[in-house]
Amino acid sequence: MNEPNRSHSKIEKLPEALKKEVENKLLEGETYESISDYLIEQGEDIHYSSVGRYGRKFLKKFENVRIAKEFAKLLAEDNVDRPTTELHEANNMLMSQIIMETLVDDEMDIKEKADAARSIASLQRAQVSNEKLKMEARKESGAVHAAMNVLKNKVFKEIAASHPDIAQALIELAEQTEEELANLK
Repeated sequence: MNEPNRSHSKIEKLPEALKKEVENKLLEGETYESISDYLIEQGEDIHYSSVGRYGRKFLKKFENVRIAKEFAKLLAEDNVDRPTTELHEANNMLMSQIIMETLVDDEMDIKEKADAARSIASLQRAQVSNEKLKMEARKESGAVHAAMNVLKNKVFKEIAASHPDIAQALIELAEQTEEELANLK
């Protein structure tokens, strides 16, 4: 299958060192016009509108890479206190953002856009599953709380009459255990 011809930016055809300099100037926030003037000084007749087209795409890719790196750093952190569902949500948000940006790309053909749309549907199904997991976790948390209350009541009834200090210590241990379990989520 032949890929459609895509235009190549004049900046992409520049020598690598000059192209990197243009990218650095874009990242530093220089205007497209000042970059165009710089290129003219270097002997390259590139209009600021060409710099603008290249700059918008370059900065968009740069931002996507920056977000992906931050997300990778988040995933790499060894934080057992962070619920797995939270990581899934962050991943889905990132992927949704990238896919939505891809869908508005004028250079994509209809098949590529359809593939991206299917990816959004997959992410939505994953998010529904993630929400179900969170609901189950909340339900289990409620069950643990109820079980701890039953235990505390039984301890109080059985032991409190003859050993109130032991009953109080056991109730405090039960409350600490319940708090620790709640903090694991």
